[in-house]
Amino acid sequence: MDTVFADWQSILQDFKDSVEKDLNEIRKQKAEIQQIKHEIFDRMSQGQYIHDDHRIVLSAPEIIIGNVDSTGMLWSENGSTVTIRGNGVNLEGSGSSGYVKSRATNISQIAVDPGMDGLEDVVRPDSSVVSQARNIIVQCNDSDGCFSQKPTGMGCGVRIHSDGLLDIDASKSVEVRGTAIENMLSVLNEQKSSLESAASDRLSEVSSLTADIKSVLEDINDLTDSAIDIRSNVGDLLELQRNYENLLPSIVPTVESCIKAISALAEVNRKISCLEDEQTTLNGEKGSFKENSTGASLSLTAEQISLASIDGDGNIRTNAEASVSIQTGKMSIETTKTDGSFIDGSSVNIHTGDVNISTVASALTEGAENASDGDYTTGGSFRVNSKDVSFVAVDYSMANGEYTETALTADSSFYVRMQDMNLNAVDTDGNSTGIFNLVADKMKMTAADKDGNYTGSIDMKALDLFLSSKDKDGTATGALTMTAKDVSLLSVDKDGKALGQMVLNGKDVHVKAMDLDDKGKDKNLAAGSNMVLAAENMFVGRTKSDRQSKTLTLSSEKTGVYGKTTAEMQQGEAKAVVQLDGGNVAISGSKSQFYGDNTMNGKTDFKGDVTAPKLTADNMEAKTSFKSKNISDGIAVPGAPSTAKLSAKLKEGDAPESQEIKLSNEEEQEGGTE
Repeated sequence: MDTVFADWQSILQDFKDSVEKDLNEIRKQKAEIQQIKHEIFDRMSQGQYIHDDHRIVLSAPEIIIGNVDSTGMLWSENGSTVTIRGNGVNLEGSGSSGYVKSRATNISQIAVDPGMDGLEDVVRPDSSVVSQARNIIVQCNDSDGCFSQKPTGMGCGVRIHSDGLLDIDASKSVEVRGTAIENMLSVLNEQKSSLESAASDRLSEVSSLTADIKSVLEDINDLTDSAIDIRSNVGDLLELQRNYENLLPSIVPTVESCIKAISALAEVNRKISCLEDEQTTLNGEKGSFKENSTGASLSLTAEQISLASIDGDGNIRTNAEASVSIQTGKMSIETTKTDGSFIDGSSVNIHTGDVNISTVASALTEGAENASDGDYTTGGSFRVNSKDVSFVAVDYSMANGEYTETALTADSSFYVRMQDMNLNAVDTDGNSTGIFNLVADKMKMTAADKDGNYTGSIDMKALDLFLSSKDKDGTATGALTMTAKDVSLLSVDKDGKALGQMVLNGKDVHVKAMDLDDKGKDKNLAAGSNMVLAAENMFVGRTKSDRQSKTLTLSSEKTGVYGKTTAEMQQGEAKAVVQLDGGNVAISGSKSQFYGDNTMNGKTDFKGDVTAPKLTADNMEAKTSFKSKNISDGIAVPGAPSTAKLSAKLKEGDAPESQEIKLSNEEEQEGGTE
């Protein structure tokens, strides 16, 4: 006996065989399955089916759809489902007071294609969820049993609130996403194995049930071949009819369960195929993921943007966990127009108690007891590029909305510490230019280690360098102290040629090579120390005829005065002269006196009279006369008095005037003097 059950089983088997094919083939099989369901419901007449090829309108002031009684109350809290399925579903609340309200323990909006049976989750290229309104509120409250806070509108705007976590994430991953795909594939493969078994079992149940029904129908057919048979087999026919009626109600849930199991298996296979394709693509991106752009972005655009660590009562949070953190590989803060020019009046202000800018990179020790243990190495760079850069520690007062400086901040200081430091005023070609000013009551520049040992060097290069400790009237006030192992003050060009001048000017000028005690006082001359003063022309103790030292003292265990061609000492305008010139020694003055025992080696000429209390001579010769009180020989003719005078070789001159050093820009503007 031919029955429709054989066709049903064939269609169901074809559906099961297609679960690993593409979506179009699966949906084609589902369309054929629908025919079985139509025939079943037509035969069983279960439920009420209303269909119209044009339009069905339900009209009433109030419409309730669901498993409800006449009062609108649910018959049961469990197992009641309302499904609205269509290619387009519209919920419209019209009028100025119209509304659409959704209330449920869980509300889910997922933009996927559910398929004609509602068992699919197909992601389409145009998958989207759009919400448009003058006022949109998304509010999450940590409440239990009843929401204590009602969402409040803000007029025209979007408000998102959470009592706990609010996470806005625009990121793409390969590691996390890859792990998620692996985990999902693991779950889906387990589901696939279970669904394959369930689909086979449900198909067997349909086959067994339809076989039983077919057997009953065949028995009925055999007993109704003739009227005589019917009369003689009435009891058997009634029994068979009861069996048929008992079996028939099971056909609907059995076939429905079989179709759902096969559809679920088809959907699992489709998801596995999609995830495996995504996994292959993701594996290809792993090698270049960190270098290439992911395309993910988050844009915040507004006239005013505020980031604040504030609780719901408006209190600024000060606990250890409260913070605003920005973590990125590159960060830019710009106040520029689209063409790169500055926005008029633009500025960036940071106002806080403490500011810490760090370029320290950490290499944490793996397995350390303290998670923060490791090496911290300073790298990178910190650059400030501006026309006017100021670092100040000043207290202010405000009156009429304007700040006025009151005083330097008490105990304020500026500290710079690094291995190499350059303060350069040079142009793009490397030539020195500009002005470098250091003004302070006390200033110390030290190249020393933590133990106070002098180590490195200090290199300062500029066209003009001013180290000044003066008050606002231009009066020198404080002190300038430079302490280092080696100090060089050079005025030379790039070839080493000396140029310019160097001036040390003060009321007391000390140039020493001394060891100091613990109070900084002179202790003793530094052992092995040297001092060199050399120049083509040297002036000591005199700048001009009316500017000369009152006293010049040279004191040493050994003193040497060396003149390569001439060495000369003069008193006044050559009133007395001691001259060493060309190997000759000459002494000139109104009187020359020698004290002590004097010995003259070599020929000695006396050009004038010689008076001696006693003269002892081995040999004496008088060329003109010889006269004595006791002896007379010839005529005594007195010689002419000596008028000889030593001609001075060197002339006393004035030292060159110090060049006028131009004022700093600030002093020039104030009209001060150097």
